[in-house]
Amino acid sequence: MVCDKARALELLHAARVGDLARVRSLVPPCGDLAADAVPDAPDGVTPLMAAAAGGHERMVELLLQLGADAARRDVRGRSAAYHARGAGHPHLAERLDTVVDKEKTIW
Repeated sequence: MVCDKARALELLHAARVGDLARVRSLVPPCGDLAADAVPDAPDGVTPLMAAAAGGHERMVELLLQLGADAARRDVRGRSAAYHARGAGHPHLAERLDTVVDKEKTIW
């Protein structure tokens, strides 16, 4: 099943509010979380960025396990860590920075 625009936006919303069950049900049909941002999402925000901004640690971990790219940037050049930090979740921003740093070391 291909992820249409409505389902992609639903995935973004579910990540933003921390609805783990809904994200689990949407990810297989919506495919690769490391791919492009959700179509028509404000400023190219990804589900990982939305979850980080909401401070949803369990959601962030789930999205990372499912292949979300912590290094990806929105149209303004902001990462998921930036979104977390800007919303008052420095501990989550540090976690995401660690993921990006590990990926840099591997390459």
